[in-house]
Amino acid sequence: DNGDDYGDPNQPLVYVSLTADNDTIAPGETTKIIAVATGYRLTYTWSKSAGIITGTGSQVSYTVPPCDIGRNRITCKVTDGKNVSESKDIYIVGE
Repeated sequence: DNGDDYGDPNQPLVYVSLTADNDTIAPGETTKIIAVATGYRLTYTWSKSAGIITGTGSQVSYTVPPCDIGRNRITCKVTDGKNVSESKDIYIVGE
């Protein structure tokens, strides 16, 4: 029975946390950012004030180029299959 592949449509969206391995990195360094959420058919939309995000889904890598040192905001919006969404921000300092 593979009818449960996508979970329960009645499961609420719960956005638990948005964390980074390191919140201060040197220019050119990369840190992992992980969004933890539960719910139905979740999709993750990443955006940032500066820097480079690579990857998709609940875990991405973030790199600060030398031109973007300072305090950079990364936002991850989680949307479930019923179009309910919630966003969290995290700040990574490049120095």
